[in-house]
Amino acid sequence: MPILTLKAVSKSFGALKVTDDVSFDLSDGEALGIIGPNGAGKSTLFNLITGNFAADSGQIFLDGRDVTRDSAMKRCESGVGRSFQIPQPFGRLSVYENLLVAARFGGTVSAADAPDFCMDILERTCLAPQADREAVGLPLLQRKRLELARAMATRPRIILLDEIAGGLTEPECRELVATIGKFTLPARRSSGSSTYCMPSTASSSA
Repeated sequence: MPILTLKAVSKSFGALKVTDDVSFDLSDGEALGIIGPNGAGKSTLFNLITGNFAADSGQIFLDGRDVTRDSAMKRCESGVGRSFQIPQPFGRLSVYENLLVAARFGGTVSAADAPDFCMDILERTCLAPQADREAVGLPLLQRKRLELARAMATRPRIILLDEIAGGLTEPECRELVATIGKFTLPARRSSGSSTYCMPSTASSSA
């Protein structure tokens, strides 16, 4: 069974149809790239999958369960994680506190386990030296790393990376890709295998 299924999903804003009858399956362990020019609807598609936008028609399934009408929070708790094209940290919280919020309220990590869990992710994303720094003061590469770290702190089974390398130099992109490669996604159910599903966008925004 696919981990994620979209069936004939459509979304319009007024007279503008942004996604039109989109259907695909995403299998456990599969990486899928979503590529298109500015305005093609890539970010809108991500927002439909995560529940930030409601679909006008069609259905979205996670592990065979219809989540079309589920809230963004419920989908996050079910294992749909994401980064944003423009980093959106809690600016006045520290880097560590940003992860703690994601782990406790998005990933349902226990209070006892959360400190070590968050520090492990900070180590793997090369953010441990910045743990006590306010997120608002981070340079772009570090903010991108924080987006990845916060998404991973929710313990996702699917992670949607929306232009995660947008605005970075080529060497910075290579660094970030190496960081992403350090992760495999933890199983959220004892009966399931670990998943590594990473839909991503290309060089333009929607």
